[in-house]
Amino acid sequence: MNILVPTDFTPCADHALNFAALLARRTNQGLTLVHVYTPVDLANTAMIDFVEREMEQAKQEITTKLTELSQKVAHDNNISCDHALRVGGLTENILEEARHANSSMIVMGTEGASGLTKLLFGSRTNQVIEHSDYPVLAVPVQTPLALPKKIVFATNFFDSDLDTLKQLLEFVRPWHPEIYLLHVSHENMRSERDYIETFSLAVMNETNYKHVYYYVLPHDSDERGIELFIKSVNADMLVLSTRKRNFIERLFSVSLTKRIAYHLQVPLLAYHTRLVDSKK
Repeated sequence: MNILVPTDFTPCADHALNFAALLARRTNQGLTLVHVYTPVDLANTAMIDFVEREMEQAKQEITTKLTELSQKVAHDNNISCDHALRVGGLTENILEEARHANSSMIVMGTEGASGLTKLLFGSRTNQVIEHSDYPVLAVPVQTPLALPKKIVFATNFFDSDLDTLKQLLEFVRPWHPEIYLLHVSHENMRSERDYIETFSLAVMNETNYKHVYYYVLPHDSDERGIELFIKSVNADMLVLSTRKRNFIERLFSVSLTKRIAYHLQVPLLAYHTRLVDSKK
């Protein structure tokens, strides 16, 4: 297994690569770098020969850059690091390379203080999250190069959330971070606490992980509640379990985002699940 890192050789992508290398070292994995080259689509047949020559030169230059970068990453971090060049559409080629490389995770960079807002609405990273069966970690460019010590997992106590939590714990066990299971409640707090009691018992029985803490936060806005909680505990990663886009679309709707200045500056780890949820 390895971690796949798409790169366009920008500082943002380089920062995500350095963060991925940190994770790879700690979890005894390798890295695979992938660059997706999308050639210009020209209808003018007279330009075909010229475009093909330009494509070949561009591919050679990209291959050289990928080779040099992968060698540097491998040397600096004492890990294996290979690379791939793909031609065509970005999202489909990233996901195809993840399948080919048997990747455990895809790590991509995001820019700006409003990185999560950009991520969830229209960015290339969002497209990968929406279509990926693999966990996708979006790393804002301002993220410190350090293993996350406090991770917030936003949950609705679905059965699939437990499955996602087990995947998360398998990944982070090597450095034993604190996991904050957060539910933003719009309903009767007593009924929500019944759910959390049942869920916490299942977590205890199935994970044997001691550093898990449970919180129900009353708030009429999911986004604002999560944002406030992340700030209150000084968390350095947010985890979401996506369900065929529905959870992310409900949690971060365009209308709400326009009304709220939502500036999340911590990495977002999105897991995709197709499991049926028992909590209705």
